Amino acid sequence: MNPSETAVQRLARSRAQAGQWLDQDLTRRNAFADSSLGQFAGLPWIRRLGGHPLASLALGAVTRWWMKPRQAHSPVTSVLALNTSLGLLRRRPLLTLATLVVISTVVWWTQFRKHTATSQIAHLK
Repeated sequence: MNPSETAVQRLARSRAQAGQWLDQDLTRRNAFADSSLGQFAGLPWIRRLGGHPLASLALGAVTRWWMKPRQAHSPVTSVLALNTSLGLLRRRPLLTLATLVVISTVVWWTQFRKHTATSQIAHLK
């Protein structure tokens, strides 16, 4: 604050600063809305879930973590994979669920077969 500054000048400076803060906030909000997490958060059932205080707190923490700036050496591949999967979940929820069920079943079955084969070999010895 400059002592020779008049009240009108201080008010103008304060308004300019507030306008700058609002512009930064709008930019962040638009970036979030354009991200896949923002689109995921726009789903009706997520909005209903956000009405619960604990769920809202958890969603806010995930959103804050998601939107914080990343270092230049952060792995871009995982972010792209997450954006793609959340976008696919938003557009085709049943297909995504069916794919996850099939993949989970295949993984479980291979682990089950591996476990069964090793126990049969141990039994034969």
